Amino acid sequence: MVKVKFVQLLERRSLSQEQFAEIVGVAWARISGRKLSRQSVNSWVRGRSIPRLSPAETLVLLEILGCTLTELAMAFQESPDQSPDQSSESE
Repeated sequence: MVKVKFVQLLERRSLSQEQFAEIVGVAWARISGRKLSRQSVNSWVRGRSIPRLSPAETLVLLEILGCTLTELAMAFQESPDQSPDQSSESE
């Protein structure tokens, strides 16, 4: 399932997935030595993975995306229809 809110954050800054990965990768290399590939960003967009970030890496994303911590967290929140508890509600 596409993470629409994350895509909107990218679009708000007119960033492609590749541009975002490059900008973040340069910044992360300075603070944590980690790289970010376009494939990783694509996995985030497609909902295949959720980023595991250090506090410093999170701050970098907030600055680059120009968003709040709440907006970033909500961009990766599971939608209610993906909840594993719903399968037991069919009684």
